[in-house]
Amino acid sequence: MNDFFAAIYYSPHWVFIALGGILLIAELLGTGGYALWTGVAAIIVGLIAWILPLSWPILWILFAILTIVTAYLWWLWLKKNGKDKASKGEINQPQQDLIGIKTIVTEAIINGSGRVKIKDGSWSARCDEDLAIGELVEVVAVDGLTLTIKPVSK
Repeated sequence: MNDFFAAIYYSPHWVFIALGGILLIAELLGTGGYALWTGVAAIIVGLIAWILPLSWPILWILFAILTIVTAYLWWLWLKKNGKDKASKGEINQPQQDLIGIKTIVTEAIINGSGRVKIKDGSWSARCDEDLAIGELVEVVAVDGLTLTIKPVSK
């Protein structure tokens, strides 16, 4: 048993590479990105430990720093590429992209409800006033699969 612990003590690179592998496998199981950058940091520390003989405390500090750095760099990349949807409140709500689109009425709006066409689809629509077929309208809100529209002033 002492040989096992001695092998671990004198081979920190394998410990960190194994830890990184376990974290990356955990990421594949669906942790949502939390284990990805920690796993990458562990593998990088393992490679550094393979090249440089550093003590365990220094390796753990390096691991913590690299975890924070890799997660921060990923956050910056997401922010730069417009994929930071959490701050916009639009997670899994692609219909919100319809707000502001101008379209035409395809089924007259009578007593507050009718239909409009957007791209190749037909959407239920509601409006406070009656509108005839062919009138130009703008989407102002989305509630599920129903659009709230208003006429576009000419």
